[in-house]
Amino acid sequence: MRKVAIIGVGPRGGYALERLIIELAAQNSLTTIHITLFESTGNFGNGQIYNLDQNPSNWINISERTLELSQRKAVSTKTLNIESFPSYHEWINKDFSAGSKDEIDTYPPRSKIGEFLSERFQSLIKPLVEAKVVSLHKEQATKIEWEDYNTLQIITDATKYDAFSEILLTIGHQSTKHSKQIRDWEAYATKNENTTLFKSAYPVAYYLQHKELTSTSTIGIRGFGLAMIDVVRAIAIKFGSFSTHNDEKNKCCTYKTEYEIQDMFVPFSLDGLPPVPKPLNARIDSWFKPSEASIVSFEKQIGNPKTQKAAKSPHFLIEAFAPIAAAIFSKLLNTNNSQKISKQEIEKLIMLWLKDQTTEHALIIPTTQSAETSMGNFVAMAKGEATVSLDYCIGQVWRHCQPTIYTALSYNKCSDAVFAEIIALDESTKRYSYGPPVESIQQLLALVKAGVLNLDMVNDPNIELTNTGWRFEHSGKAITATLMIDSVLDAPKIKAVTSPLVQNMLDNGFIKVVHDDLGVATNESGYLISMNKNQKTPIALLGRLAKGTVIGVDAILECFGERPRQWAQQAAQNHRDWLNKN
Repeated sequence: MRKVAIIGVGPRGGYALERLIIELAAQNSLTTIHITLFESTGNFGNGQIYNLDQNPSNWINISERTLELSQRKAVSTKTLNIESFPSYHEWINKDFSAGSKDEIDTYPPRSKIGEFLSERFQSLIKPLVEAKVVSLHKEQATKIEWEDYNTLQIITDATKYDAFSEILLTIGHQSTKHSKQIRDWEAYATKNENTTLFKSAYPVAYYLQHKELTSTSTIGIRGFGLAMIDVVRAIAIKFGSFSTHNDEKNKCCTYKTEYEIQDMFVPFSLDGLPPVPKPLNARIDSWFKPSEASIVSFEKQIGNPKTQKAAKSPHFLIEAFAPIAAAIFSKLLNTNNSQKISKQEIEKLIMLWLKDQTTEHALIIPTTQSAETSMGNFVAMAKGEATVSLDYCIGQVWRHCQPTIYTALSYNKCSDAVFAEIIALDESTKRYSYGPPVESIQQLLALVKAGVLNLDMVNDPNIELTNTGWRFEHSGKAITATLMIDSVLDAPKIKAVTSPLVQNMLDNGFIKVVHDDLGVATNESGYLISMNKNQKTPIALLGRLAKGTVIGVDAILECFGERPRQWAQQAAQNHRDWLNKN
């Protein structure tokens, strides 16, 4: 019996298992194998991010229209029958190709996606458990050790498991060492009984149920992105409600509360720039979609190994992207081109902006204007009611190009330093490309109008720790918060990860770090490239911690993408090779 383990069985781990079973069954090799699954949360198939019990205020930031999670076909062998499972669109009984392009895109709670993932996993796992092909363990893996030259041992918080021929790590988001600011604040809050610090935005139940959270609380929120929106929405709904006043077409809303709330939320970030909403519907979104021909040409350009090897910066990517975005911007019917700017000039401006988003121009929303004004501007663009700015156009076109960028530039020939810059470039666009639904920004604007959300401190305020709380000061204004919530998510910087398992693998030389600020090195099938060149490591890693070898690891569509399929093909081949020898 050959033993394989998967550590971390959320969406990516669940899909990787699915693909492995499909590959083995297709080759008549689903025999003499046992797969051991470890998921510390017990949320097999959906993981912590898509926990079924989480607050419905946590929304996904990808529309259901574009959430194309494919059907799983039935698997049948002499000893096993696994029924098919519908695609996500089939599961919600919605045919988006038949609907109106003016229908507003929907963004459901993450728990709904969790239901789909959990049901899909359970339909796969039941026959596998009955056939004794798979076993499940709600345990935290803490160490991986060599037993001999051929097999590995997994040590968990409960016991030891022996004789694994190979292991897949799909462990997702890992905690990292806290910044000096958070460590200082933790010490401060511990000593000061008037203050409370929450070091994570999730789960929201931690602060929603806390005795210190009242209608008179003033809450500092570190970060001004998607997690901040979830935090604000959850607490706002606790004390009041949002109403779209029968305006389902535009999602304009107001906030009502029975309490006398003033300046409850005080978010802040280093640049004060707000998240940018995605287009309201398929019709508006189509304005920004590149042609098939331009995408094919784009992929050839940026996927060229010679170009990648010669690259000294991400300029080759920017140069290939700029004509696509410029062509789309030039064609936008509601673009105000009173300056009669040429397509070539637009291309140059796009390249300038991608290198420096503080670039000033009449076609670009200034980063110096207030967050509230910017949010209003972007909402109007997202609804097709205002002239589209060049930066909004760039961000939406980049979103449509991202799958191609992720495919063409994962496992590239660029130097580590250049690839780190490419990843930083992609991250810099996420304020636009990973933006929330229009309704989320409408809710923030409603809270500003109601005096509940204070944006005076949003742009890098001075923060003083006082006896009464965190005192924010900016442009002559000041406000003090007694609660602080950190909504900034940790970057996948492998050297900062505090997970015992990752630390153990670094110590054992299983992991080769790609770059000081990034993750680990893997080959195209996801298998780790270890520090010891003479030893082949039968451990694969998919997902966030491979950022630096692959790009675009965080999105749920990537969990169901090419990477798990490539791993499954190689893992199935490894098992076939073993069967042939034994």
